[in-house]
Amino acid sequence: MQTFSLSHRVMAASFLAAASMAANAAPLNNSLLGAAVPVSQATRSISLAPTTDYVNVQYGEVVRFDGAGEPFAVKFDGVRDTFSLNTFSPVGALDHVVRVYVEPDADNSH
Repeated sequence: MQTFSLSHRVMAASFLAAASMAANAAPLNNSLLGAAVPVSQATRSISLAPTTDYVNVQYGEVVRFDGAGEPFAVKFDGVRDTFSLNTFSPVGALDHVVRVYVEPDADNSH
């Protein structure tokens, strides 16, 4: 039977404590990114293939996304210009990570 030194036990306890804190951390404030909206509000549609790594959208645009699962829509009116689309996708809607790049609005106020 293998025994673990005190330093190994301390490292394991530290790791478990950090993992627990991360799991209980407050979720990202999605208003910094945009908002999930009903699919019926979308003015543009993007199909997401298993090979889609990123999508480009315009600030203020409302986009419907069709992926591996149910469709969903996002209004891109937040202050962040790049983030993971998975933040807004329903469980099972995406089977891989897709990055979003939001182009500023025409008057550059956002």
